[in-house]
Amino acid sequence: MADKEPIQLETLLHEIVQEQPDFSYDEAAIKAEVAHSTSLLKRWPVKVLTILGGLLAMGTLMGAIAGTQLLSSGMAMLQLGVILLIVAEIVIRMKQDTTTDALGIAMNITSYVMLAFGTGQLTDDTTSVAVVLGIAAVLVLIFSKSAVCVFISVLVLNGSLLSLIFLHKVYNLSHALIVVLAALLTFISLYEAKLLAMSRRFALVFGPVRMGLVFSLIITLVLFVHQKLLSTNITHFWLSGLFLIGCLLLLLHRVLRESGMKDKKTLTIFYTCCSVVLLPTVLAPSVPGALLVVLSSFYIGHRTGLWAGLLALAYFLVLYYYDLNMTLLAKSGVLVLTGALFLGGLYLLNRYLRNHEA
Repeated sequence: MADKEPIQLETLLHEIVQEQPDFSYDEAAIKAEVAHSTSLLKRWPVKVLTILGGLLAMGTLMGAIAGTQLLSSGMAMLQLGVILLIVAEIVIRMKQDTTTDALGIAMNITSYVMLAFGTGQLTDDTTSVAVVLGIAAVLVLIFSKSAVCVFISVLVLNGSLLSLIFLHKVYNLSHALIVVLAALLTFISLYEAKLLAMSRRFALVFGPVRMGLVFSLIITLVLFVHQKLLSTNITHFWLSGLFLIGCLLLLLHRVLRESGMKDKKTLTIFYTCCSVVLLPTVLAPSVPGALLVVLSSFYIGHRTGLWAGLLALAYFLVLYYYDLNMTLLAKSGVLVLTGALFLGGLYLLNRYLRNHEA
């Protein structure tokens, strides 16, 4: 796989030069940037081992700190958390390799823990803890050069916002969070090329931010379907459901437009089938949310997001089926009807492809 990447890159650059003769580039710099940006985000074993190594190192570091008197001083823990947050970024910038990155990630995770404990001891207010962690996550998101740290910061920021919603029992504000996550995911999926071309910083954080949005959206949707477990009371599910379906149809429209499908009759039938299939899920936003993750990841060719979306979709579909207040016969009818619609869509797609081949 690694041997094919330079060949594909060279081919792509060659094609661009043929189409745009005035185009100039630094091939060595591009290859170095691609190698750096994909080193931790493309290989699952490296990512998993790096994060696990960071967690184990964090546990060791916390154990060492527990043997001192720092845990009894909220101010000392708060100051240590800030120091670790800064040192983590310095370590990551010193030498960009797996070992250094794991050490920086360990310090980064530990800093969140220290900030939480320190703020909690000083204020005895959980809201303040969520706010401090959210601010720390935003700073990491803005300044960090570690892909994993940026990914973690997105999760921490989302967790802080969820904590504020649950602590103040304004559960329906979670719809606003769903809207923000879905809107950002749709936007960066539709305008990936433009965002990557804006600046080197956008190119560096695009991948981890997108993965953070994917997992944040899935985690938030999981809370929607497990309200009894968390003793929450979220209502008006149609708010999130309609917005997610809208994002999904917008993305479908872009995919169909770029595929060259212009036949109005075919498009009308296709959109009608999609609307009929999605309409029953308005009160179950987890299903269109998972579909949005799947389609957006497929659209930009992101395998990790695609698999995460497929697993979430399977999980949410099972829950949706068992939560339906219908008889077994009615549930079977829903499954048969949905399957028939998908088969009809497959027939139309194959027919369209055969006409284009001809």
